[in-house]
Amino acid sequence: MPTEISAPLHFRTLVTGHTYVIADFYATWCPPCKAIAPVYEQLSKAHSVPGKICFVKINVDEQQEIAAQNGIQAMPTFLVFKDGKKIEEIKGANPPALKKIVERIAGEVKSASAQQKSTAPPKATEEKTTESTNAAEEKTVSGSYGMTSNKSWKMSLN
Repeated sequence: MPTEISAPLHFRTLVTGHTYVIADFYATWCPPCKAIAPVYEQLSKAHSVPGKICFVKINVDEQQEIAAQNGIQAMPTFLVFKDGKKIEEIKGANPPALKKIVERIAGEVKSASAQQKSTAPPKATEEKTTESTNAAEEKTVSGSYGMTSNKSWKMSLN
């Protein structure tokens, strides 16, 4: 399921915390937005990858600052961010174009993770070797902050 954006910081956190973010800028009163919503949800369910591909929905009436910062002038507009930068834009309800972009990104992520697995050093069975391998590897942790029901921030790590 796509994440509903609740604030500009929420959006920035997700954009910087994922390799790809596919954002749906919509309005509740917009018939084309309602028409493409099920397609977007299906793509989200099929292709979301924690830390890699994130799908978000931004209500332009509730999040006017985010819409303005991204130059949104028509609904729906889908923006694709890679490493925090906008790389693609689809204006209007265009399911074939949206599917094509999402499936291309999913393929890129899948092949990149397959390459990482094939180039990863084999797991060592001796403790000494494991320690030296771990010391040489760079560890990266990504996560995000979210508001819990009791109005406190909660960090989740991916």
